[in-house]
Amino acid sequence: MTKKNKKGFTLAELLVVVAIIAVLVAVSIPIFTAQLEKARLATNQANARAAKAEAVAYVLGSSDAEKGTNTVLNVTYTVGTGEATYAWAKADKADTGTLVGGTAADTNIPNWTTTTKVGADESLGKKQYSTIVVNVNSSGTVTSYYAS
Repeated sequence: MTKKNKKGFTLAELLVVVAIIAVLVAVSIPIFTAQLEKARLATNQANARAAKAEAVAYVLGSSDAEKGTNTVLNVTYTVGTGEATYAWAKADKADTGTLVGGTAADTNIPNWTTTTKVGADESLGKKQYSTIVVNVNSSGTVTSYYAS
């Protein structure tokens, strides 16, 4: 009796390997997605902190003559360039047609949420924003924010 020289893999062996790979992929995708969301949230919060710091510093450094009768400073912070533009106004002025945002109930940025649902918990950062608008009153307190 002679033994056959067995080369290659059987169909059953290949199916087992494919099944194992499928299980590993199915487990790793949610983990990767969660890490991606955490990274976006951290990036957006860092950018919001920069915009807030820029706005508060500008308000506190402004003279009464510059403020005039205006009560709110609208700061538009462009994330890509790190540049901010400033506009004093009598009230909160943000282009809410293209931005999502809301009232900053507290100045702790991780607690900021959007009025337009972005993600399951509506927190600032389920997507990465390129522009952040922060409105600060004349005493240096953030009153509202917007992001796009």
